[in-house]
Amino acid sequence: MIRIGAEAVVSKLEWNEFKLVSKHRVPKPYRMPELDKWIRERRTLHEAKIMVDLKKAGVPCPAIILMDRDDSTIYLQFIEGSELKKVLDSFPPKIIESIGRNLGEIVGKMHSSRVAHGDLTTSNIIIDEHGRLYLIDFGLSAVTDDLEELAVDVHLLDRSLESAHYPIRELFMKNFLRGYSSILGREFTLKILEKMKEIRRRGRYVEERRRRS
Repeated sequence: MIRIGAEAVVSKLEWNEFKLVSKHRVPKPYRMPELDKWIRERRTLHEAKIMVDLKKAGVPCPAIILMDRDDSTIYLQFIEGSELKKVLDSFPPKIIESIGRNLGEIVGKMHSSRVAHGDLTTSNIIIDEHGRLYLIDFGLSAVTDDLEELAVDVHLLDRSLESAHYPIRELFMKNFLRGYSSILGREFTLKILEKMKEIRRRGRYVEERRRRS
């Protein structure tokens, strides 16, 4: 077992000498059985389609090997590597710059395909021994033209850097935005940054209201 999430269990296994990852959406006893099965099946299909479309668009993510609709399980390629969260701080500045720019290009390609990841943090990025990056866990992803949903991705990445990698946050994000704008252009990137500021202002307002109450 690798992860236990709110709606799925992720496990590592071997099949015909291939290393795989299974993502099984577990039944929820508080839902009607028929509704529960429908929800889990729809979410599994949605996630699988997102990943297939992103692979076609050149966004690095695990390949889907098999999908079991009845069991709401996806079997994925196992990526040999580490969570970026666990190793990012160990790299020298030049490597951090390169990783940041590369990730910006990857996220730019994803957003140009109208896909928002939904949980873009350094925990959901794998880096292999050759320095290649892969996005994982598209359970909260969405196909969208909403600028705010795309900006939330960049906002979540920035917040994950702020909380777990604060000393290198500025360096990483500066290079991330360079890579991102090389795919989507300066004008679109500025719109994303302006929307991020708006999201942060709303978050501060809500937090201030919570403290006062």
